[in-house]
Amino acid sequence: MKSVSSWTTLVVALSICIDAAAQETAVNYDEQIAAILKSKCGTCHGDGKQESGLSVTSYAGIIKGSGSGPIVLAGQSTTSRLIEVITSEDESQRMPPEGDRLTEAQIASIKKWIDSGLRENAGSSAAQRRTLGFKPMAMPASTLAGPVPKGLPELNRPQVKRAYPILGLATSLRAQVAAFSSYQSIELIDPSTGREFGRVPFPEGEPLVLKFSHSGRILLAGGGKPVQNGSVVLYDVSSGNRLASVADEPDAIMAADISPDETSVAIGCTSRLVKVYSTQDGRLMTSIDKHTDWITALAYSPDGKYLATADRIGNIYLWDGKSGGALLAFSAHKKSVRSLAWRSDSLMLASCGEDGLIVWWDIKDGWPVIQKPSSHAGGVLDISFGSQGELASSGRDGIVRVWAADGSESKQFSMDPKSLLIASQNSKDQRLGIKPLLLRVVIPNDNRSVIAGDSLGRLHRWSLDPTQ
Repeated sequence: MKSVSSWTTLVVALSICIDAAAQETAVNYDEQIAAILKSKCGTCHGDGKQESGLSVTSYAGIIKGSGSGPIVLAGQSTTSRLIEVITSEDESQRMPPEGDRLTEAQIASIKKWIDSGLRENAGSSAAQRRTLGFKPMAMPASTLAGPVPKGLPELNRPQVKRAYPILGLATSLRAQVAAFSSYQSIELIDPSTGREFGRVPFPEGEPLVLKFSHSGRILLAGGGKPVQNGSVVLYDVSSGNRLASVADEPDAIMAADISPDETSVAIGCTSRLVKVYSTQDGRLMTSIDKHTDWITALAYSPDGKYLATADRIGNIYLWDGKSGGALLAFSAHKKSVRSLAWRSDSLMLASCGEDGLIVWWDIKDGWPVIQKPSSHAGGVLDISFGSQGELASSGRDGIVRVWAADGSESKQFSMDPKSLLIASQNSKDQRLGIKPLLLRVVIPNDNRSVIAGDSLGRLHRWSLDPTQ
């Protein structure tokens, strides 16, 4: 019988041999990839000429990517832009545009290099995948307390010539925390007082969509730069740390949500596709090709059983939240659907659109239980359910309306100096007399107020106290 020390020595030796073998078989840029890219792509993306701001003749250049963003994603060859362009079936899009195309063996080598971690040389370690380190966490429905941001990193607020509109606004279901969009960042505040917790960066561009996970521990931000790039980032609410990044679209993401169990992220944008990604490894799990125009809104039901999606010409579809299978189609809107909202029991879906219509849909059969035509002059821009079944709406008329559970209007609010919770960082537009739009509206989890963000970058707060 071997001694413990002998076994330890053997295990260590085997580990060294395995590590060495892995390093020998792993593809790296210097030894295998550089020569391929320089010979096939160096003319247009080399030292002398760099079309789209991309250079592939150095490791730093290819990791940096082009003016539209990264072209290689560690561990994700199937979603890397480089693989997309060198394998495109469209001859007009396939690279290189002239000369001999890459061989199957060369493409296989590049894929292996990406999937094995984008090593620079034989001594390099594998790069971390964008989605590595995020683990979904179940949160019992009875657990009410959620995290509050603490010690967020210090960020300098970029100087802008005009006030940045509040394109995204969300509140946590578990704590007094609200998030709203700013230029290349997201602000986190206490919605009852306006006290700032801090900011988190969104270097991808404009954060167009903000959603808190059901547990309250994750903040989803979707957006990007129009006609350039689009992605979704997940943040830890408590620390502000980035946990994962999924999707890599050629246009800004206009709609997104995270499933209640935090295992998947659904996105929609100008591609007309609804895509569902795993939050654990970033892989594309489901792609839904049903809409015939831009996806403008989508939302998971609170119980995770359903996914609702809507588009720019008024179509609304209901899908199985797990498989993506088609369930129902809703027809009422004649123009773009701007927002979808679920009641807390997952039995009612509300929709609103540019046609001024708000509809409460019965999920059992897709029947429009309540319809409010011309609810806002010029169109409805956003809706949000409160925990007691009430619905808040905002429109182009600069008004916020609150609808009771039976669909009757219970309150109406307008913008005035007393309603300001957060003032604009730039008052130039106000001096010009521009009438702001109320772009986003939410009801915080305590149901004591309604919050709305406008096109001048201001937040407004009105009390829902029946005595006021």
